[in-house]
Order: sequence, then C-alpha cells, then structure tokens
Amino acid sequence: MMVTNLCTSPSSTITLRADEWVHITTIPNKPGTKYWVSAYVNVTGGTISMSSYGDISASQRVSYELAATNAGPMAMHYSVESGNPTVTVTSMLICTLDEYQANKTLLDSIKYFTGDSMPLA
Repeated sequence: MMVTNLCTSPSSTITLRADEWVHITTIPNKPGTKYWVSAYVNVTGGTISMSSYGDISASQRVSYELAATNAGPMAMHYSVESGNPTVTVTSMLICTLDEYQANKTLLDSIKYFTGDSMPLA
C-alpha cells in the first residue's frame, strides 16, 4: 500500500476564517481530479457549518470527497451558525480519491491520523 499525502505539512495547525477560503496545502490541484480530504477540525466558541460536512460545534475529524475545479491550492472554509467560533485544522490527509478507495479499509481503520506517517508530496 502506498498513499501520498498531498498536504505538505499535515501536522501544521491552520486557523480558518469565517466565509473565506484558506489554503491548507501549497500544491496546486489538478482540475477535474477527485480528492479525498480528511482533517481534524477544532471548533471553540460557537457552531460552524462546512458546506461539504454540515454543522460542527466540537472537535472532530471531517472527511469528504472534493472535485477540483481550478488549479489553485486546496482550501477550506466555513460559515458561522452561532457564537464567535475559532476554528483550527490539523492532522490532514489529502490524497486522490482513487488512492483512498484502493486503501479505504486500512485508512478508515487507523482512526487517529497525524498525517506524518506516509510519503508527502
């Protein structure tokens, strides 16, 4: 099994900003490519909504499929549902959907992932 993490600094902590796209990797997307994104999201002080995941008011891992529409770096954003939340992202895994599907059983069984234990792009 070989999965390349496209996130160049998977254990970095990135602070998101409400209603703004914030880069979580520096490697450009390939338009038309489907990716698997998995990250630990820490929400304090309110509730947020992530378009591909729904409402989040606590710390949790989010995972979702994303189809690249442009060649810019991978980014995340959220909107505020209540309060004045601070949102950070860490422990990221970004790979092609094909790599994820080929290794789904193993990747899903890890349960806790720091992102530093596989080849990085």
